Amino acid sequence: MDGEGLVGIILTSFITSGSATLFATLVGIPLGWWCSRQSHPSLHHVRRVVHALYGLPPVVVGVFVYSLLSKRGLLGQLELLFTVEAMIFAQFIIILPLIWGGAWHAFESTQKKYNDALYSVGLTGKDRFFNEIKLSSQGISHAVILGFGRAIAEVGAVIIVGGNISGKTRVMTTSIVLETSQGNMDVALNLGLVLLFCTFTVLFLASLSKKKVFRKSLVLAEDTGMPATTAFDQNKTYTINVTKGGRRIVEDVDIELRAGRIVVLVGPSGSGKTTILRYLAGLEDMKCDYGPGSIVWMPQQPVALRTTVIEELSFVHQLYPSLQKCTTYLMETMCLNLEGDRFVSDLSGGELQRLVLLRQFSLHPSLLLLDECTASLDGAAVRNIEKEILRMKNEGCSIVLATHNIHQAKRLGDEIIVLNKGKMLNHDDPVSRSILSGEFFG
Repeated sequence: MDGEGLVGIILTSFITSGSATLFATLVGIPLGWWCSRQSHPSLHHVRRVVHALYGLPPVVVGVFVYSLLSKRGLLGQLELLFTVEAMIFAQFIIILPLIWGGAWHAFESTQKKYNDALYSVGLTGKDRFFNEIKLSSQGISHAVILGFGRAIAEVGAVIIVGGNISGKTRVMTTSIVLETSQGNMDVALNLGLVLLFCTFTVLFLASLSKKKVFRKSLVLAEDTGMPATTAFDQNKTYTINVTKGGRRIVEDVDIELRAGRIVVLVGPSGSGKTTILRYLAGLEDMKCDYGPGSIVWMPQQPVALRTTVIEELSFVHQLYPSLQKCTTYLMETMCLNLEGDRFVSDLSGGELQRLVLLRQFSLHPSLLLLDECTASLDGAAVRNIEKEILRMKNEGCSIVLATHNIHQAKRLGDEIIVLNKGKMLNHDDPVSRSILSGEFFG
């Protein structure tokens, strides 16, 4: 085999497997995303079928595609048998379940971890889809690499539908089979080494795409001063009832939301504080508007949406370029001084909490829902954050805050709601008096 023939075989191999992987990715990722968002019971059976197809025998696929493309087949008029296009189609069928199933699992994991955070910044539709792809990139890339690895190593289907025609449909794997059958073991071994080298090179270059050297350089936008607050203009009283698994979690809790007012929820763990905040955020039953100038939800367990500090700080303003820039002001408020290239995964709990709180405050909320937002912070940061909360209140923001710190509740609250076992307590109730006085309660 001369050098020109070897180059042709290598190119045919990568054109065939690369195209099949590309098409399977374009189909499999949207399918995985759609399936991950469905709750119909029949999807469990679909998942089992997809998993079973991971081990789809290539020769069976080859026979199936051959029967479709032969002169008597359903697609015989296309005259694609013994062409590169037929080989791409066969490999596409083989690897689609791998990418579909891998993307499905990756998106499900992402939604479990990031669902509330994505809603809290107002991401819907295609913006949410592309952000979920980015957050799921590691799992998706593993699925795509696995699919490409299976395609480039496949031999049964491409021999059947491609015919191993020299200069036309011959690829690395079929060449190795041919040389082995002719007893040319040295040539077959060398071809195998070339295939391994080329495959490893492609996968190595793919892995580099996720490295820092390929990251877009980000610079914080210049601040325009203290952020303007969005006034809350939907004054309303809610009677909240939440049932889960046939059990009433929250029962007849009345909350009045009004501009320039802070409602504080206190009570023992499991009393329903977080459930009430999730209800008001639209994460239980209600449908609500999220994003700039609307509802902003800060969960007890903060979740970053980007990999590095600079990416997280720039995220909101990249998403909403028209928003007022106030990152420097909020960094001073949060007592936050972090290197931009530092990975979010390396931050302490308190640093992450302040970084995510900064991101949420950057959305200029009209209704701010805070769940233990200062629980892990030191005194200076707590003082500054409370001052910012009061500033937002005085400018017309409506705020609901859950806390175990009764002193904080009394400092900030225009109304304190005491909860126990999902119910409101009167302030003269013994448990309520114990909580409000700061005593231990069970």
